[in-house]
Amino acid sequence: MRRFVGILALSLAAAAGFAATTDSVEEKDLYEYNNLVSRIEKAAPPQVADNFIIFTYPAGPRFVGIAFDFENYQIIHPYSVRSTRDVDGNIVNSVLFYLLERPADITSITYRLVIDGLWTADPENPLHVYDNENGITLSRVDIGAPPPETTGIRKNGSTTFIFRGEPGQTVRLAGTFTNWDPWIYELQETQPGFYELSLPLPKGRHYYNYYLGMTPVVDKTNPMRAYTDDGRTASVIEIN
Repeated sequence: MRRFVGILALSLAAAAGFAATTDSVEEKDLYEYNNLVSRIEKAAPPQVADNFIIFTYPAGPRFVGIAFDFENYQIIHPYSVRSTRDVDGNIVNSVLFYLLERPADITSITYRLVIDGLWTADPENPLHVYDNENGITLSRVDIGAPPPETTGIRKNGSTTFIFRGEPGQTVRLAGTFTNWDPWIYELQETQPGFYELSLPLPKGRHYYNYYLGMTPVVDKTNPMRAYTDDGRTASVIEIN
């Protein structure tokens, strides 16, 4: 499922008079999706952010769409616009974007853009490939394979917590076992964008979240969720 409309975004397709549909974002992915959209500030090369690949383009064209090799370039997905405003509500910056959910079993994606009716390679992406058979230049993004590990692995009496995100972040862990203090445990980045921490937790049910600064983030590798007494959404792990 490819998703292209999120909070703070208005569909360019609708503005251009094209029919567009909004795929529903599963609740467990909604926070991640909206968090990624809120951090888009300017056009840049494609970025891999855990479950999504972020494509951006400078604001200005009436319509920008993207088509992928794994769909045989048969579907054009419209970009959306992300605008930031000042305290008076005036738009101070806009950028076009498309968020692609990471396709399963694919480590490299070739694509092309259509900008106001003209096909082109992505000028924001320096990685271009030439299609000799069709005589066109395409863009490519290498996304690699996601790490297979998930939170909950038990080894030598310890439980491993896993976080996947952008490289170079500071990721901390807090939960009922720290009285929700986010400054006690920090995950280590063992490979780019892959963070982990092992703790000797006692048996029982534990509630926890990761923290990026002071922002809580649920564990996307763990489908178990619950609401805590103070109303927050937390991840849940059972230690037997």
